[in-house]
Amino acid sequence: MSRGRYYLRQGYISLLVLFLGTVVYVTSSTAIDPHVLNSVRVDYQARRWHVVLTGSESMIYRSTKVSDPLRVVVDLPNTLNKTVPEPRVVDKGAIDIIRTEQLFHDPQPLTRVEITLNREASHKITRRGEEIWISFNTAQPVTEAEPTLIEPVVKPKAQQLPVTKEGATPKPSASKPVPSTRPSEKKSPPSASKILSIRQLKMDQEIRYYIIANGSLADYVAFHLTNPSRLVVDLTGVKSTAVTDALSFGGPWVKKVRFGLHTNKVRVVFDLIPEAGLPYQIVSGDDQLIISFKAGTGFQPR
Repeated sequence: MSRGRYYLRQGYISLLVLFLGTVVYVTSSTAIDPHVLNSVRVDYQARRWHVVLTGSESMIYRSTKVSDPLRVVVDLPNTLNKTVPEPRVVDKGAIDIIRTEQLFHDPQPLTRVEITLNREASHKITRRGEEIWISFNTAQPVTEAEPTLIEPVVKPKAQQLPVTKEGATPKPSASKPVPSTRPSEKKSPPSASKILSIRQLKMDQEIRYYIIANGSLADYVAFHLTNPSRLVVDLTGVKSTAVTDALSFGGPWVKKVRFGLHTNKVRVVFDLIPEAGLPYQIVSGDDQLIISFKAGTGFQPR
C-alpha cells in the first residue's frame, strides 16, 4: 500500500515539473523583441506636411498634444532609437523642431518623438507598413469671397498671322520665350549682420534660447568657463545687436543672458546657476541659433 502511494506521489511530481517547464518555454518563446526606429523624415504630399517615422512593421505608438510649448508627443513603447538625438530645425508649415530621445532602456526601451509647432494645427496619425505618418493640416480655409485659384499650365499661344493683301508677304513675328515653370532652388540665406531679438522656451527638463538675426548664424564659436560657470557663444561676422541690456528670464538654471559688441563679432554670455555648469546643445537654423540647456550636472565634454 505504501509503495503504491510512493509511485502516485512521484507521478504528481513529474506532472508538476512537466507543467512548469511548459509554462517557462511558452513565456520565453513569446517574449517580444524590441522594435527599432531607424529614421525620421519630413515629407510634403497632398498639400500637407508629414513627419514620417520608419522602423519595425509592428512598431506601436501613443500620442498626445501638449501646450506651453505647443507640440505633439509620440511615444514608441518597446522601441530603440537609432536616429540622431539632436533636435532638427525644420520650419516647414506648422512644424518647427523635431527631436527624438531614448527615455528608457530597461526593463523595456521607450523612444519619444517631440514635434514642436509654431502655430496651432490639427494632426492625424496613420500607419503605412513600416512607417508611421503624422500628418498636419495647414491648408488655408476657402471662402466664397476669395475662392482658391488653380493656376493653369502655361502654354504658348498659336500665333495668328496678320491679314494682308493678296500677294503681300507677311513679316514673321518674333515669338516670345515661354518662362520656365521649374521651381528655383532654395538658396542659403546670407550671413547675419545684426541680432534682432532673443526669446526663451521652457520645456520639461529643458530650456531653449532662440537668438534671432537678419541672416544665418552658422558661423559661431562656443566654449564654457567656470568660476563662475557660464557658456560663451561668439557670433563671428555680426556687427550690431538690437539687444544690449542683460536679460533675466527667471531661471531656473540661467541667471542672465548678456550681449557684448566687439570688432568682428557679437559675444553672448549665459550666466548659469549650477557651479558645475549644464549639458547644452547648439543648433543653427536659417536665421536663428538655438541653445538648449538640459537638466544634469556638469558641462558636456569638449
